[in-house]
Amino acid sequence: MQRGLKDRGSAGWMSSEHRTLVAAVLLIVAVCFGGGGSAAGVANLVVQLAALAVLAFHRRALLEFFSQAPRAFAIVLVVTILLPLVQCIPLPPLVWQQLPGRNLAVQSLALVGHTNDWMPFSLNVRRTFIAFLSLMPPLAILILTWRANDSVFRTLLIVLVGSCIMEIILGTQQLAFGNRQFMLYAEAVGSQDLHGTFANRNTAGLFMNVALCAVIGLLWRPLHNPLHLMIGVALGILFGLGLFLTQSRSSMTLVVVPAAMLFVYLWALRHALFAHRSRVIALAAGLGLVTATTCLLADNVKIQRSLSRFDTMEDARPAIWQDTQLSIARFWPVGSGIGTFDEVFQLDESLENLSPGRAARAHNEYLEITLESGVMGPFLVGSWIIVMVIAAWRAVRKSTDRGPRVAASAVFMLLAFQSILDYPLRSQTLLCVAGLMLGILLSRTTADTKVEARKR
Repeated sequence: MQRGLKDRGSAGWMSSEHRTLVAAVLLIVAVCFGGGGSAAGVANLVVQLAALAVLAFHRRALLEFFSQAPRAFAIVLVVTILLPLVQCIPLPPLVWQQLPGRNLAVQSLALVGHTNDWMPFSLNVRRTFIAFLSLMPPLAILILTWRANDSVFRTLLIVLVGSCIMEIILGTQQLAFGNRQFMLYAEAVGSQDLHGTFANRNTAGLFMNVALCAVIGLLWRPLHNPLHLMIGVALGILFGLGLFLTQSRSSMTLVVVPAAMLFVYLWALRHALFAHRSRVIALAAGLGLVTATTCLLADNVKIQRSLSRFDTMEDARPAIWQDTQLSIARFWPVGSGIGTFDEVFQLDESLENLSPGRAARAHNEYLEITLESGVMGPFLVGSWIIVMVIAAWRAVRKSTDRGPRVAASAVFMLLAFQSILDYPLRSQTLLCVAGLMLGILLSRTTADTKVEARKR
């Protein structure tokens, strides 16, 4: 009785069912409203307000997280959250006017007689503050999941898989009407790609890869029901088909990550999988189903159109990267402020690289972070990589239920690789997915729980 009261007074005061329900609802809200990127301010606000409500009602869990989480991780997280807020603080003119790259701002204010005004570090304080708000949903999911057990993680991975099924159902309906009906974002209207609730086909394709990793993570356990194996194969085919319908070259290439995860899964559990005839039959039937589906879809017009995108690798990204490096040099070592790329990039865009449209993004998250945050950008990226590698190694090595943790590690590999050519973490949906995966990797393993029980 005393132990039960003690648990209720700690982070355990939230029941497992409560954490699961709240995290699942927030994740679903993020999938439905958070796929539009920074241009979809109102839709993103729905996710952010929901997250702020979760944080307000779970203040104790928030405080306990920062007091009990691994120290190195907590420090990196706090710095990441505070950085955009610090960039919003007004500075006296003698300070902000001396910052690199502020000459044009000084000249513009001089024309209207406001040279002596206090100005924030960021060149667009509204976008920078929105960047701070965008960190609240993944933080809310993180504090709800980092003390959760394996059954909670499996439930949330099922929610993630169900959300991807919903994406494909919606996306196929959109494609059936030429992407002119049921579209959530204007920039995707009339395209030939599967979008679902995403405005960017690269983000939609990456979400399919995330769902593939989640399916493999759910199957990753020694005792297998042949029916579960067949369901997993069917879902894998469905998500693979959805991935190709997005026509995202980067996402189609990154399918090697869930494929490698599948290979490791089959190798690690080969003895359990091949110990019973029913499982062997299920695997053989699954392989036959995959082969038959591949043959049937080989001549499909939409699949052929997706594969034809690899016929030419011409792309505007290298030119954007080159000009972005000029902007980085202009604002180095302090940066221009998080979320300001679209404004400041125009200063250094070369005339030979101009096009009817705007670049809007660096199409390389690492370059964009360096431009906006200066030296703090690479420092935080490096810190996160170190923290995540250590957390993933410990989680996978110590856990008896490795599936969710291997899936989380694979998802971060997807995000890291996609960030070379795109900006996946500028999507509120994928930020929330990252928050869930962080919670999975930081959670106490079964071995840790047993050690704590012996100490009691």
